[in-house]
Amino acid sequence: MTGKNGRPHGGRLRSAGLSSDAGLSSAAGLSSAAGLRVGYMLRMYPRFTQTFVVNEILELEQQGVDVSILSLRKPTDGQFHESISRVSAKAEYLPEYLVESRWKTLKSHARQLRAQPGRYLKSLAEVCRHAGADATDFRQAVLAMRWLKKRKLKHAHVHFGTHEASVAYLAYLMGGFSYSLTLHAFDIFRDNVDRRLLAMKINASRFTVTVSEYNRNFMVENLPGVDPDKIRVSYNGIDLDSFEMNRGARKAHSVFAVGRLIEKKGFIHLIRAAAILQKSNQPIQVTIVGDGPQKSMLGKEIKRLGVRDCVTLAGARSQAVVRDMMRHSACFALPCVHAADGNVDALPTVLLEAMACGCPCVSTRVSGVPEIIDDARSGLLVPVDDDAALAHAIARILNDRDDAKGFSEQGRKRAESLFDVRVNVGRLKSWFQALDSEFAGATCSSDGTEVVSMAAPVGGSVECVK
Repeated sequence: MTGKNGRPHGGRLRSAGLSSDAGLSSAAGLSSAAGLRVGYMLRMYPRFTQTFVVNEILELEQQGVDVSILSLRKPTDGQFHESISRVSAKAEYLPEYLVESRWKTLKSHARQLRAQPGRYLKSLAEVCRHAGADATDFRQAVLAMRWLKKRKLKHAHVHFGTHEASVAYLAYLMGGFSYSLTLHAFDIFRDNVDRRLLAMKINASRFTVTVSEYNRNFMVENLPGVDPDKIRVSYNGIDLDSFEMNRGARKAHSVFAVGRLIEKKGFIHLIRAAAILQKSNQPIQVTIVGDGPQKSMLGKEIKRLGVRDCVTLAGARSQAVVRDMMRHSACFALPCVHAADGNVDALPTVLLEAMACGCPCVSTRVSGVPEIIDDARSGLLVPVDDDAALAHAIARILNDRDDAKGFSEQGRKRAESLFDVRVNVGRLKSWFQALDSEFAGATCSSDGTEVVSMAAPVGGSVECVK
């Protein structure tokens, strides 16, 4: 939900900039009197489509972690989910362009160059060497170091492996903070990913989380020089209490889908499957929720196939509306595909949510989807790009009550066993706690002040900088 100027109600958004009045924590490291402390560094926060990031931060806060959020860019989405308002952490923003904070940026860089010229120049050399890092990343790396230092945070967790991870990596090379990563999909699979640089970012991290075994296997096989031991798998989690199972009646012949209207979601195949079913006199009503660059193309396909009476592009909707549709639709369909640029969904959160609501699901055998749906037990999987198979699977769910009931019950059980946000975020918290134990023994004093370098990887030496 949004307030004035597109800001989420209850959210606290302010510029991190280089302001001298930013609040300082009295505790050093990850720990404080209240418990664990960690910084989250994100490219843009909040984002309407990245509910998994918000779910993670909310659950960390529920489990007593003090989270600070640094965003490299201000949000451009026109609306936000209501869950944003429940996040306690303040979102702060770095200047993206030099003109926004020219003198303080230059002073910060001059100070860093004087303090550690060799490391500063090494970091700059990486920008010149790799297409996946640029001048903005380099400028913001020093500012991010300053942000963490002012808040006495020793570790940042970074979602996605693109520019936000470049900022963390460049800061690391300059003797800056310790970081960990969570890698998802486009940051791994797109053809334009600098795979050598991504491997270096992973190797420099304390650990790297990814959201499916498929992702991990792909990275081990395709990223040159990557350290497999750095990569851990932890599924995205959902709040099972928010996605209660509906054991009652569902709207007959209704098929629901939700996601950005982009190629990898495969919605064009759902439209074509609906046309197949309509021609066979199968009653069906498809609702696709979401917005995106393919909206016009999908609308033209609906018109071309003559299915405007049974397929609706409903636009973006709130989480509450999406939950209600998941709880009352007869079938949930997400026919994911490999996009032309190599992008593919890794572990679609909407499938986890639909299964938790007991909505029988149909998807494709692609990437991590078979790790979500146990075919013919907790839902149905069909080959990629196979419109006829997709139509047959949807018809099976709409017409076979016993199958639909079984998929509904087993889907909920699978969501409970694999995708409980409390368990999965608890695992991440335990990894942060392990780092906290390392940091506790890695300090030294100079003139009565504790200073720690986080440039050493796990298991390496820790250099105390005077």
